[in-house]
Order: sequence, then C-alpha cells, then structure tokens
Amino acid sequence: MKPPFLLLLFLGFSVAFAADPSEFDILGEKRREEIPLGGDFKPDPQVPAFVVVGHGGRILVSKDDGKTWKQTFFGAPSADHGVWATRTMTYGDGLFVVAFGWGAPTSWLASDDAVNWRHLTGGETVLPEAKGNPRVMPGTWGLAAGKGTIIGTGYMSMAATSDSGKTFRGFSMWGAFKDDPRGKFQTHHLDPVYCGDAGGRFLALGDNRGESGAKFGHLFATDDFGATWKWLQPKGLEASTGRGTLVANGNRLLMTDKDAENAWTSRDGGETWEGPFPTGAKRAVLSVVGEEFWLCGKPSRASVDGKTWHELPGAVPLGQVIKSEEGTLVSIHPQRTNILRSGNRGETWEEVHSYEPEKIEGGAQGLRDGAFGFVAP
Repeated sequence: MKPPFLLLLFLGFSVAFAADPSEFDILGEKRREEIPLGGDFKPDPQVPAFVVVGHGGRILVSKDDGKTWKQTFFGAPSADHGVWATRTMTYGDGLFVVAFGWGAPTSWLASDDAVNWRHLTGGETVLPEAKGNPRVMPGTWGLAAGKGTIIGTGYMSMAATSDSGKTFRGFSMWGAFKDDPRGKFQTHHLDPVYCGDAGGRFLALGDNRGESGAKFGHLFATDDFGATWKWLQPKGLEASTGRGTLVANGNRLLMTDKDAENAWTSRDGGETWEGPFPTGAKRAVLSVVGEEFWLCGKPSRASVDGKTWHELPGAVPLGQVIKSEEGTLVSIHPQRTNILRSGNRGETWEEVHSYEPEKIEGGAQGLRDGAFGFVAP
C-alpha cells in the first residue's frame, strides 16, 4: 500500500509530480481546508525571527539570527499558478502573514510564534470573492502591514484587517472610478506598501494593461486602512519606461523602472515624485535594508535617499536581502533553493540552509519573499 500523499509531504520526501493541474488544485484545496481558522492570535513580540517562503506553502524559520533554519510548514506542491503558489508575505505587530494562491483560491496564513500556522481569518467575515468559504481571500499578489493593519491586493479587489483576522473589510475597484475623466483602466499584479506611521497611508502599484495611459502602471492609495481607495494621478513619473518595483523605508517611497536602471522618490505619499535618478544597476532586485535601498544584481548598488547611489561589495548576490536587528543579512532568490547569510554587511556570504525542491513544472521552487520580526516565545 502506498503511503498517503500528504504524509509524503510532511516527511519531506522529494517526489516527481506529473499530475494534471486540476489534481493539484483538488489536493491543494483539501490541504487548505484542513488548516484551522484563526482570528484569536495573541501577538507577544519578544523573540527575533527571520521567516522566508516559497511555492507549495514552504515556510522556513530562523530564531538564531539566521544561523540555522527549520521548515515549520508545507502545504502542497505548486507551480506559479495554483492553490499553494506564493510570492508575498509581511510582518506587523508580532504577526507574520503569508498569502498563498494565485490563479486559484487564495488563503492568508498567519503565526504569532513562526511555528504554528493557521488561517489569519477567524471566519466571521466572508468576502464576496470567497463564495461562502471563510478560508478563501481575494486573489493576492502582495501584502503589507502597518499601524496594526494588514492589507492585501492582487487583481481588482483589496482586503484588509485591523484586528489580527477577527474581521475583514473589502474594496472592489469594479466600477469604483467610473466617473473619472481618465476613463476605463485595466490593472493587475497589484503590490502594496505601507508609507510609514507619519501619514498611515498604504499604496498599491499595479500594471497598466491598457493600450494607453501611464507607462509606470497605476497607483492607488488608501488613507483609511483599506476601507476606501482612490486612483492617484501622480506627478513626476512621466519618464518611466515601464512598471518596476515600489518600496518604502518609513521616510520616503522609492520606485524603479522595469530594469531598475532609474529610480524616483516621493515624500508625500506618492502624490509627487522626483527623478529619474540613474542607479548604476540593471535588472537588480530591490530591497529595503535598514534605512537604505539596495539594488542587488551585477553590479549591486545602495542609496539612502534614492538620488545618489554607491557600490555595494561585489560578493552581494542577486536576490532579496533581509536585515535583522543585529545587522545580519540573509539573501534569497526564486531561482535558488538555499539561504545565504552575511554578518559583515555583505562583504562575505555563507550558505546556511538548502533544501531539495519538489520536482514540478511551471515555476521555480526557490524562495519568493521574506521578513524579519519578533514573535512570541
């Protein structure tokens, strides 16, 4: 008798999967329904922790400043589209939150100790996209956290909670801007950021999928923690040659163009921008490292203000960089199934963890996102 499918996953075996995508969805949805609801988390941020995530619901955790890592959760095998596909997570106020599901039903999982993972929602609020299933959230491309609120965006719908998953509020952009003189818009891949405590604003940057309009994409803002959103008309982004990446360091916003060759900065919540400022990088991955913006590629560059850029050590690898309170850096990348660590500001790196990925077509099985925060003992 063959061992049950999920048992193979939990034992950590590497299996070659050749099932039809619909079979993956059935297995993935079954796994999702087995996970308990939340809504009653008790954040107690005391212990520092790194958390990184990848497809399949793979969650890896380090509580010793990145020296050793443990897999604390796995959902079910997934490619770039499926119930357990992921590219985003966030941390806020003692709670790590990860979104799973793209091109398939989405769920948000959360943990206050980085070990035990449950659905963020307690099930009291069922948003329209869930079609009656409290475990399903709107399609989520990105998550952001700030001032006790967690916001997710992805397609044309947003969702937010300000009470750690007890209740949620949703906002749909379908028809919301029908009276705007700019006319109809098309967007996708909405990625949110928290601008900082000074204003409490969240922004979401999405593609411009239409045939005309701003090349940088579309920019949306909420000043009431996700209850309502407005479609911005930012000034100063006219020279952008394609949608890039948007991040914030608590004091200013920084946006790059598609190839990260140029940057723009904003100090007023995305209403007006300065730039373009040449970065000296190309096709690099943008991260916020402390108060600095890092573009990690070949070459790697850094900036405090987004205007002037300087070289980083040549050893800095391509990928996202996450910094601990001790100054330790870890690096991840979707094409790498390992974690690199640096204790000397990127001068040298060592591999501190690697894993054997599931053999599945349709998406790199490396690590997609990560964050540093504090959790309950």
